[in-house]
Amino acid sequence: MNASVREADDARLITQAVAGCPEAFTELFNRYHPMIHAFAYRLSLCPGEAADIAQDTFIQAARSLATFRRESSFKGWLYTIATNKGRDRYRQRIRRERLTTDYTLLETGAHDVISDEAIIVREALAGLPPDLREAVTLIYYEGMNHADASRVLGCAETTVSWRIFRAKQRLKKQLRLSSVRKSPSP
Repeated sequence: MNASVREADDARLITQAVAGCPEAFTELFNRYHPMIHAFAYRLSLCPGEAADIAQDTFIQAARSLATFRRESSFKGWLYTIATNKGRDRYRQRIRRERLTTDYTLLETGAHDVISDEAIIVREALAGLPPDLREAVTLIYYEGMNHADASRVLGCAETTVSWRIFRAKQRLKKQLRLSSVRKSPSP
């Protein structure tokens, strides 16, 4: 389904959902949940947090659907909500972690089987400030251009470009350090 057809279909489903048709919102949920869940995972790097962010995103979308301005795509609107929910969760987690002495940014599921390289990349991403990680996730994982990412993040396109530039600098440095640590000693 091409973008214009999908947006027209989304508009029809939104109209039906606002009118009280639960099946219409269910169809929107089924269409976009996997995408939003994957995005939330890339933001939080934690399966449980990702599920909560995705759930919170769709709860907010259901509650606010009548106020959705159709100036942007429904997909972009969901990304914006998910970004804000991810930020909220991040702030909550930081507050909780400050109250305890157990501080860990990167959590992995007990059943995850991932390569050493993937772990190094995840750790490097986890070390980025949230604003840089959000930009990297939208551009490189979600395939958005800088203009779309700027709308989702609520900032100027040049800000997104700057965040990507800074993130690349930090990631290169972090990945270089990780490779030095992993290198065998002579």
